[in-house]
Amino acid sequence: LKKDLQTMDVEIAHDRVRKIITENNCVTSVRGEMGDYNCNWIILATGGVSYPSTGSTGDGYKIAKALGHTIIDPEGSLVPLSSEDSDCATMQGLSLRNVSVRLINGEGKQLYKDFGELLFTHFGVSGPTVLSSSAHLEGENCTLIIDLKPALDDIKLDERILRDLEQYRNRTMENALTDLLPRSMIPVVLRKLSIPVDLPAHSLRKEQ
Repeated sequence: LKKDLQTMDVEIAHDRVRKIITENNCVTSVRGEMGDYNCNWIILATGGVSYPSTGSTGDGYKIAKALGHTIIDPEGSLVPLSSEDSDCATMQGLSLRNVSVRLINGEGKQLYKDFGELLFTHFGVSGPTVLSSSAHLEGENCTLIIDLKPALDDIKLDERILRDLEQYRNRTMENALTDLLPRSMIPVVLRKLSIPVDLPAHSLRKEQ
């Protein structure tokens, strides 16, 4: 790009834009810290406001607003989600594939649904599905629902669980679910279900 600009005798000015000057609703020049630059057209490409250390300080919004444009307040997007649930930290580093995620707001309305990969972190969850869902957040009291087996309906999932429990009936519950769940997730799931990790699989009650 720089080579082509030089070939076409394009003047490159290293300055910080402070204002765009107009007359009769037409652009006439750009005012920088070191002087004015006459022009007939402007492409305002300043980036957003998400990463100030790289230059995305939000100057573009201020300049555009001064020209009369309506600015929609920028919101965070494509970010990991934090959770107060300490189990996320317990499963830190666990990456899940082929899972379904649904983002629900405080009123129970589904805001977003996706399928793909998810990653547990020390502060919550991340990964492609989570980053995409973050753009649809409404408020702070949202719930992320993770379906670990989206290809199985309730009946098939029940059959799968019963088959595993029968196959590993002499193992503890912690070791009987290794074909169904990632190793680091099993203690978390069993704790949430109030099922002892050392309970023999053949002793599991139907209610449990």
